[in-house]
Amino acid sequence: MAHEKLTSIEDAVVLSEIAADAGALMLANGAEIYRVEDTVERILRSKESMKDVDVFSSFNVIMISFSYNGKIYSNMRRVKERGNNLHYVDKVNTFSRNFAAGKYTLDQALLEIDKIKKSKSTSTALKILGATVAAGAYSILLGAGISEIISSLVVGFIGYVFSLFLVENELNYFVVHFLYGALVSLVTLILHFFTGVTINVVIISAMMAFVPGIMITNAVRDLMSGDALSGMTAATMAILISTALALGVAMPIGIWEYLI
Repeated sequence: MAHEKLTSIEDAVVLSEIAADAGALMLANGAEIYRVEDTVERILRSKESMKDVDVFSSFNVIMISFSYNGKIYSNMRRVKERGNNLHYVDKVNTFSRNFAAGKYTLDQALLEIDKIKKSKSTSTALKILGATVAAGAYSILLGAGISEIISSLVVGFIGYVFSLFLVENELNYFVVHFLYGALVSLVTLILHFFTGVTINVVIISAMMAFVPGIMITNAVRDLMSGDALSGMTAATMAILISTALALGVAMPIGIWEYLI
């Protein structure tokens, strides 16, 4: 398909909407800042009539500026919720390259972006299974015995289901991680009381699903790429999440040791 030419400012605005939606999807699902900006720029610069294209993205916002027929226009997206879902990052990345290659008209691109937004990602059941298996598998790396492995599977399952309940109730992310850590610690202590399992092995294994590893990695990557604002914001959020998990785990243990 040949490249479609922009014939009016309305087309240019539609193009900026497509680019902004694509960038927001990537930003909301764990993409690095440089990748988000590159994707948005690729979409906008695919049309020759789009001049002076500038894209600025931080941890939770994307701002676009461009000129069309000598006039400057802008667009913006605010990303209020962030996660880690490479399904959407991959879909949008593929879409942007195909769009830049002229494989979509503007109308087709709008439909494709909407399709990506509504596409089903990993099912809840599979997420629960993944978190459960990850907890059990990590306990093996820590040299756990059969009782610790089974306990890690149980605690990982209970903890992740509980976290889904907390997220559905739209609690603050700090509270979610604090309560998750507290529940994991409490259930582990109960299992330790009745079965004698090693506390630290089970707790560490069950916590793996919530350790902000991708966030820390992206923060370092952004800092090394010169995106200091995004890097520092992500690093601060990762520290707060880690602190919430640690405080949540420590509270039941402290009470337990005081009572016992």
